[in-house]
Formats: sequence, structure tokens, C-alpha cells
Amino acid sequence: MAVNDYIDINLDDVPVQFDYTIDGIDFTFYLYYNEVNDSYYIDLFDENGVQIVNGEKLIYGYPLFGSINDPRLPLINIVPMDEQGNETEVSKLNFTNTVQLFIKDTDEDDTDANTGNSSDEGDDDTVSDNTAHADINDYGTDKSVGDE
Repeated sequence: MAVNDYIDINLDDVPVQFDYTIDGIDFTFYLYYNEVNDSYYIDLFDENGVQIVNGEKLIYGYPLFGSINDPRLPLINIVPMDEQGNETEVSKLNFTNTVQLFIKDTDEDDTDANTGNSSDEGDDDTVSDNTAHADINDYGTDKSVGDE
């Protein structure tokens, strides 16, 4: 049984168009399958039938529409993932069986669906306090470059 909410889709009807209400706003999703690359895609329409997104590929562990900046998009994350962590991709064999489109609030813990780790865990984005070698580069020191 799923811990998170997900969008229930019947793959027997693909390509399929369905409505889904998010935060009181009706969106229309059009889901279709590409046999050549074994991938599913989604088009998204607003409540007036105006297309917002065309051909968004379902990529395991990545929120749909995550790279698109449009104020008409839903303020939630829709993430294709497997809650058991057994899958690594979305395919015809696993979509709606083990991989679902899970609904996650944008304020929820940002957890990597592939590893279960928080996005800050293991990141090496710290700045060293050791500045002893900060002025040295491949061409010499910052002080010597340009002093000709």
C-alpha cells in the first residue's frame, strides 16, 4: 500500500486524457507512450483547455515540469517513483505497477527518490576556510599574473 498519494492511471486506455484537481484548480493531463524509446510523456492543460506543457517525459525520481518556470503550473511536485526503491526508470513494464505518479507538496522534505537521501546529504558544497593557496592558479599567483 502506498504511503503517499498518487494519481491512479489505467494504462489500458493509453493514450489517455484525464482531469485532476490540484489546490482547487482543474488540470487536464494527456498521457501517451512512445514505443521507440519505451517512455511515457504528458501534456498539461489548464482549466480552460489552454496547453501549458507539451511532451514532458516521465523521468524516474524527477518532478514533472520541474525545469519549467510558468505560474500556471501546479504548486506541487508530481514525481514518478517507486516507494519501495526497487526501480530506477519509468517503463512499460513497471509504470502503474511499481512506479506511480506520486503527489508531493513542494514544502515536503526534498528527498531523492533514487536513494532516499535528503538533497543536502553528501553534497560537497562547503567552502574551505584554508586560504593559504587561494591565490595560486595554473598560471602562477594572482599577484604575478599580468605583472610583466
